[in-house]
Amino acid sequence: MGFWKTLCAALAVAVLLGSAPAEARFGKRSKPNTSDRKDSDDSDGKHEHRATPVGRASDAPVRSSVRASGVGPGWFDVLFISGPASYHRRARAEVPRGQRAPRPAPLVHLNVQGNSFGDVGGALDLFMALDGQRWGMDARVSGIALETDDGSAGTDRLTLLDAHLTLSPWSSERGRFRMEAGIASAHAPDAIFVGPSLAASLEACIGPSPFDVEARIQVVPFPHRQVDMQAGLALHLGALNLRGGWRTLYLSDGGHLDGVVHADNFTGPYLGLGLSF
Repeated sequence: MGFWKTLCAALAVAVLLGSAPAEARFGKRSKPNTSDRKDSDDSDGKHEHRATPVGRASDAPVRSSVRASGVGPGWFDVLFISGPASYHRRARAEVPRGQRAPRPAPLVHLNVQGNSFGDVGGALDLFMALDGQRWGMDARVSGIALETDDGSAGTDRLTLLDAHLTLSPWSSERGRFRMEAGIASAHAPDAIFVGPSLAASLEACIGPSPFDVEARIQVVPFPHRQVDMQAGLALHLGALNLRGGWRTLYLSDGGHLDGVVHADNFTGPYLGLGLSF
């Protein structure tokens, strides 16, 4: 129960972070002689830097990365899964009463996913996973292209990498729950961060239908702060699966570059295509 309490607390914090307005670009040094407002951030002397869009008064409200449609993070954001769940469909054959269902064989999942963050930018993700009965592995790369936050020409690019070992305390013909631990890196315009990474993911069948619900949350506590949540549905068509849902991503460099905290909050839908074999 201790793990569940900790996970629930992390989810609550992540939702609160996800509702905050976006700030200056993560991992990008502040330019000198700007008119951006700087607020004090605790007693350690760091300052919070809020980006002011070009052509807008410095006291005007800052536009959030959350899309203007009003759709934002909520309960759906704290559910997500790290890969297709078709592995457990192999174990649905009739089993005589009193006998265990056969253990699912190790499966390889390969996925590509596109994310839209509204008028802020978007991301392309590639990830693969290997699932055994209890142990496995998961590796991901996410390339993010964003509009510059200072009005200059060009594009800000971020790359997120992570590799995890996975442990499945629950694995059956109905689904799988994973606990993940490993290492993650964030490659920003002016910095590269590398730190420990923790994640939890869940996938479960929806009745006898070909649909699965999938959910995942990943947290990097230091040196940068990263909370990545995703939730959706997967439609299985044999070895092929189609996935869609919602993603929320929060990034903060903690003021490690120049004493100014640079943070970003992105949220939007995703669509994905994958294979399981």
